[in-house]
Amino acid sequence: MITLSLLHPIKQTPVQVWTFENESVIRIGRSTDNHVILYSAVVSRHHVELRRVGADWEIVNLGTNGTYLDGKRIDQVTVNDGAVFRLARSGPNVRIRLNSEIETNLPTDVEKASLSRSPDPSRFPTEVTDRRSPPPSGESAPPDALDAELLRMHQGVIPVPPHLRLDDTEAEGLHHVSTLPQLSSSQAVNCRHERGGDVFCVECGQPIHSLGQVGGYQLLQALGTSRVGTTYQAWQGGDLVVVKTLNPPWRDRPEAQAALEFEADTLRQLSHSQVPRLIDFFFEQAVPYLVMELMRGQDLASYIRVLGAVSIERAIAWIMETCTLLDYLHRFMPPILHRNLQPEHLIYQPDAPPHQTLSLVGFGAMKQVVLEPSSGKPPLGSERDVAYDAPEVLSLEATPAADLYAIAPLFTFLVTGQNPVYFYGDRGDGNRFWAERVPSLHPQLMAILDKLTDPRPAARYQSARAVAAAFQYFAEG
Repeated sequence: MITLSLLHPIKQTPVQVWTFENESVIRIGRSTDNHVILYSAVVSRHHVELRRVGADWEIVNLGTNGTYLDGKRIDQVTVNDGAVFRLARSGPNVRIRLNSEIETNLPTDVEKASLSRSPDPSRFPTEVTDRRSPPPSGESAPPDALDAELLRMHQGVIPVPPHLRLDDTEAEGLHHVSTLPQLSSSQAVNCRHERGGDVFCVECGQPIHSLGQVGGYQLLQALGTSRVGTTYQAWQGGDLVVVKTLNPPWRDRPEAQAALEFEADTLRQLSHSQVPRLIDFFFEQAVPYLVMELMRGQDLASYIRVLGAVSIERAIAWIMETCTLLDYLHRFMPPILHRNLQPEHLIYQPDAPPHQTLSLVGFGAMKQVVLEPSSGKPPLGSERDVAYDAPEVLSLEATPAADLYAIAPLFTFLVTGQNPVYFYGDRGDGNRFWAERVPSLHPQLMAILDKLTDPRPAARYQSARAVAAAFQYFAEG
C-alpha cells in the first residue's frame, strides 16, 4: 500500500489523503485523467509519476516547472518512506508513506480519497482569493488547515479560477512568452519581511514579488495569454482582481484599443451581482488596461468534466438561470449581446442563494467583431467552440437570438457531457444542430432545441423569457 498526503503549506500536516493498494503507476497533475488531481497554476497537466520498481518506488518528473525533493530538482529517483516532494518551486507538497497505515490524527473532515473516487470540486479553493465556500447548512466549518487566511498565504500556490485557467498548451512555461507587456519594476511591493512564502508574505499577507506595477496594481502572475492580449492576476489594497491588456503589436492599433475599451464600456453599464464589475480602465504609456472583479466558483465545463453529466432537471434549472442573465443583458437599449455563451463562461457557486448560483463572464468576444469581422478565423483571445456559435454571432447586425442559439448546445453538453459539435449534421439544409441525435430526450425538448438552433434568426425564440417559459413548461409537465 502507498499513501499520498497533500500537506498544509505551513504546518505540514495532511489536508487531503489518497491511498492505493494495487497500482504500479500513480500519476499526479492538473488534468482530470490523473489519479491525483491538484488544481494549481504551477502544476502541469501531467506533472509526476510514481512507479513501482520491484519492492521500491521511484518518482519521475514530467512537469515543465520541475519536481523537487529535499530542495533539489529531480528527474527520476527512488524515494523512501516519509519522503516529501514538491511540484514546482512554489507548488504543493506531497508526502509519501510506503507499506504503512493511512495517516493518523487527521482533522475530521480531511478528504480521504481512493483510486475509484472522483474529486469533489466543492472541496477545492476555486477563486483566486482562495476563499472556500461556506459549508452547507448543518455541516461544521472546515479545519484550520483549510481556512481562507491560510490558503491566501499558500506559499505562492494561487488557485486560478477555472474560467481564467490557461488551456493545456498555454499553461506550461508561460513565463517565457515574449508578448508580455513591458512593465515597471518588479520591486514595487510593500512587504519587507523575510519570512516564508513565494508570493504572499506569511507575516503580513501582502505580495512579496510581482511582475511589475501598472496604475497602482501589482501584477502577480499571468493567467492567460492570446495573440491579442494577456490576462493577469493583480493585487491592490488587499484585493485580488483581474487585469487585461493588449500585446504588441496590437497595443498600437487603434481598433484593438477600441475593442478593449468597448469591453470596458459594456461592463461599465452592468450592475448585477452575477456579472463581473468593472473596476478601472486606464492607459499607461499609451497601453490600455481593463480591471475587473473576480467571480468565484467553478465553471460548468470543469464541473461536468469532473462529475459528469447532470440530470435533465438540474440542466433545466441552470438554463433558466442563464436565461435570467441573458434577459438582463438583452433588455438594455440597444440590447447587450454576450456573443460567447458556453459552459466555460458560466461560473457555478453552490453556496449562493437559490436561482442565483450562476455568474456570467467572458464578455470579450467583441474583439473578434471589431478586429477581424467575417474573417472565418477562430475568435481572437479565446478558445471558444464553434458548436455554440449562431451563424451570425460575429455580425454587427446580430440580435439577441444569437445568444439564445447557444442555449441548445449548452443544454446538450450539460445532459450528455459531450462536446455538442458531435450533434451537428447535414439535414438537407446544410450543417446544423441535430436535436434527434441527443439520446433520451423527450420530443418536446427536441423541438425546443431545434427552434433555438434554427439557422434563421427570425425563426428562433425572440427573447430569453420565451426560452425560459418553454423549459419551465416542460419541467412542470
